[in-house]
Amino acid sequence: MASRREAIIFIHGFYLGRDRNYFIDSLSTGFTEVLNTTRIEEAGEEKIAGYAGKKFKVYLDVDNIKEVDIYDAYWNDLISQPLSSSNLKNQVFRGIYMLFYWLITRDIFALRKSPPLLIGLGISLLLWIFWFYGIIALALVALGQEPNLLGFPISEDWSRQISAFGKQMTNWSAWLVVSGIFSFVPINMIADIADFSTRYLEENPEGKILKAKIRKKVAETLNAVLESELYDKITVLGHSFGNVIATDVLADYQQKYQVRYISMGSSLKVFSSKSKQIEEEIKKCFKNEQIETWIDFYSNQDWLCTKTPIPEGCNSIKFIYKKIKIPFSLLNQLTGKSHDHYFMNEEVLKTCLNFKNHS
Repeated sequence: MASRREAIIFIHGFYLGRDRNYFIDSLSTGFTEVLNTTRIEEAGEEKIAGYAGKKFKVYLDVDNIKEVDIYDAYWNDLISQPLSSSNLKNQVFRGIYMLFYWLITRDIFALRKSPPLLIGLGISLLLWIFWFYGIIALALVALGQEPNLLGFPISEDWSRQISAFGKQMTNWSAWLVVSGIFSFVPINMIADIADFSTRYLEENPEGKILKAKIRKKVAETLNAVLESELYDKITVLGHSFGNVIATDVLADYQQKYQVRYISMGSSLKVFSSKSKQIEEEIKKCFKNEQIETWIDFYSNQDWLCTKTPIPEGCNSIKFIYKKIKIPFSLLNQLTGKSHDHYFMNEEVLKTCLNFKNHS
């Protein structure tokens, strides 16, 4: 009876307040419940160098069984205090900065080639503006009670007038209607994601330290798996913002074992339009001979992703686009629920388990 071992290093995106094991559990459910044509069993844990992975037995046929272990390269604990929980002064000034940061984007018109992503970004921008409007209104009202709120003194007469205007802003009928429409959308989380993404992309000491910490934590998980020498094949699986991190880690990957890279719901096109460094990291991944294959899953029903861009002058022979259809309603696409459907897509799951290469 043949038995082989493979490992998947999973690099997630934002958890958005969900359970610590949400994505790994989603992937596990996909393997055991969606892939009905093949018998797949969850078989406990595999522990190496302080890291625990979920073990699966994949019964390809009577005489062909392989084990696949999934390791979660968790990094969300490195996110500092969310913007939405900071003081009003910080939210106001940070909000103004982010507005200009994202509006001034090089090659922004290139996103017109990806209508679903452009629509998704437009909706996200409107939601963010709605959040910022609310923060401004609250700050103006608070100035009536604390004239030094913004760090400089305001006369008592001016503070009363500003506070009254802030109250009027929250009473406008348009504001009340929009508040009702978007009451089901986690607007604070959208603001927090925008803030974190901005900090990650910025070429200042804070941004460089943040990237270095996340890269180190994810690379440690990958290195532990490689150094165990237990596996015949290793796959790096990224989802959403996790693809930005995976690309950063793999750009300089030079271990003796080749790895396979699978990206799902990638946002690399958006972030490479803001960061020359990310654009260069994508190029380095294309040229890195230790990356055996790069498979990129995307969907027109996922408004938060687009195809990963192929840099000019790069050989795309090892790069494979895979477009999937997500059977979600327009409302579920609008609210971003389709962005997580990759974990339940049969083609994605079969590719993760490397079904085509089991002969």
